[in-house]
Amino acid sequence: MHSAHEVEAPIKVKRVARSRVQEVDLASVPFSSVFSDHMFVADFENGQWSNGEIQPYGPISISPSISALHYGVSVFEGMKAHRSREGRPLLFRAQENARRLQRSAARLAMPAVPESLFLAGVRELVRLDHAWIPDADKGAMYIRPILFSVDPSIRVKPAESCRFLILTFPFGAYFSAPLDVVVSERYVRAFPGGTGDTKPAGNYAGALLADQEARQEGFHAVMWLDGLERRYVEESGVMNMFFVFRDHIVTPKLTGTILPGVTRDSVITLLRNEMGFSVKEEPISIDDVFKSYERGDLLECFGTGTAATVSHVRRIRHKDKTLELPPVEQRKIGPAVRENLIAIMTGKVPDPRAWVEAL
Repeated sequence: MHSAHEVEAPIKVKRVARSRVQEVDLASVPFSSVFSDHMFVADFENGQWSNGEIQPYGPISISPSISALHYGVSVFEGMKAHRSREGRPLLFRAQENARRLQRSAARLAMPAVPESLFLAGVRELVRLDHAWIPDADKGAMYIRPILFSVDPSIRVKPAESCRFLILTFPFGAYFSAPLDVVVSERYVRAFPGGTGDTKPAGNYAGALLADQEARQEGFHAVMWLDGLERRYVEESGVMNMFFVFRDHIVTPKLTGTILPGVTRDSVITLLRNEMGFSVKEEPISIDDVFKSYERGDLLECFGTGTAATVSHVRRIRHKDKTLELPPVEQRKIGPAVRENLIAIMTGKVPDPRAWVEAL
């Protein structure tokens, strides 16, 4: 665990008159239902970024003609802060989120948010609203940075002026039930040369119909296949996928259509280095998943993402076939890597890679 020591730009702070945190049960508040007291705002104008300002969370004034509304010129990130046993706010691999936001911005021809500005905004905001972070075993604070064009013109052109916001909110312990997923036959999440490996807002809007139809059929999420052959597993819902076989673990290779998740990378590192498993990053077809299951070789399947860290998959439906995996209580690898990762995130175990930053 390391502490922030970089020189940070001065940030103006306008505090709320009275915090609302006492009105909220941090251990049980539903995800994204109540936002913390403050937000961070910085603007890009005339080729320069402002130092940013923290102000009370609330509505913002924008022109109805901004290109973010018309053309989806908007990218975002997702990350978390936990509370250590001593009560200190802890960030997890925040630099990786800063760099991924820069890659997303570049893909949409937007100005990059400097890493120093991103990190200063996150740190100062989390410090100020640290009372909103639930205790380590009861939940976390979700952090949502978002960058969008505020050009007041409906000409189709790269953004010249942008706004960078950071919002936070608490949520209770995210122990989701195992997921039932259905393989999408009709829709595709990403194509080669597209935006599948970055986080523009439109990626998620385009997935909503498939998700809605899956839920109407009784499933929790969609499992996406590649856009060319419709054979290879890519993501499921908003998660990276892992398949646990008898002698190795497979996660789809990053080919430009899959988001390089920070949790994904962390889980691969822990599985390989701390837990001693063979992890292969390679294409895996949905047919091979089912054949392995029928042979008795597929033992577990789980997804990784910011909110739930590790989500276990119970059933996978493809065309007229459904496979059902063992109950979570009988699984060894998914639960173990989840416990290991959360222990690092919450400062309960040593952190030799300096993934965690104490504020």
